[in-house]
Amino acid sequence: MIIDVHTHLGSVRSYSPVLKGVITVSKDDLKEYMNAVGVDYAVLLSTPELRPDIGENIYDAWKVLDACRGEHNLIPFCSINPTVEDALETVERLYEEGARGFGEHKVRLRVDHPSSKAIYELCGRLGMPVLLHIDREHNMDIHAFIEVAKTHSNTVFIAHGPGWWREISANPPPDVDYPKGPVKPGGLVEKTLKELPNVYADISATSGLNALSRDLGYSRRFLRECRDKILYGTDFPCICDYGDQYGPNRRHLKLLRKLELEEEVYEAIIYKNAERILKL
Repeated sequence: MIIDVHTHLGSVRSYSPVLKGVITVSKDDLKEYMNAVGVDYAVLLSTPELRPDIGENIYDAWKVLDACRGEHNLIPFCSINPTVEDALETVERLYEEGARGFGEHKVRLRVDHPSSKAIYELCGRLGMPVLLHIDREHNMDIHAFIEVAKTHSNTVFIAHGPGWWREISANPPPDVDYPKGPVKPGGLVEKTLKELPNVYADISATSGLNALSRDLGYSRRFLRECRDKILYGTDFPCICDYGDQYGPNRRHLKLLRKLELEEEVYEAIIYKNAERILKL
């Protein structure tokens, strides 16, 4: 079985140097990817920050719910900007309509903004995991995220993005989103996953792929020791730096196989951890 915990529908811009423009995918395209690669379940995420000015337009929360109706293998997550009026009431309505989690939480606020913290608290009460993107502009400050996760210990967090995965190495360079070279042990990612039972990480997109590709010896040990906290994801339909598409390109799956992990470690990452969190 394979569970992809990080997929989208709609339009995304390519930032690959070898592929220009915008790609738009439908539910049928997502299902074709799943069938071709052998993905049994996909978590379908919305985002509250639409960017039609640059061509990006990911499905909003209500369109995600509509796309998942009648589809047993599509799992809807919802997300809205936590600062809008009636945000908490809207999340409760989305939950009642079938949303299984909150995400992708990708807003231009600090991760510990009071409005976001109210969302985390509600999600903890409802049993909705929060998939959260961290980078220089969205949910900034991994140290604040760690404190949030400690405070909201009843909420399951799934961390993702360059602001998270750059911290796989201790003392990463301050202005580099995708560091290269050997990983220095003692990074915040490993420390947080081991110390906080409610924090998980998804390996999707360039951020996860880069983090696990840069030092295969470290990655092998890291995944073995954190086997119960890592989730397979791709960020379909985003475009890889090489110009192909995450998900159909199988880059994340090939990397996991390249590491020659024990079968129980591999299975935990590609489906068992998600199966447990999502109560499938």
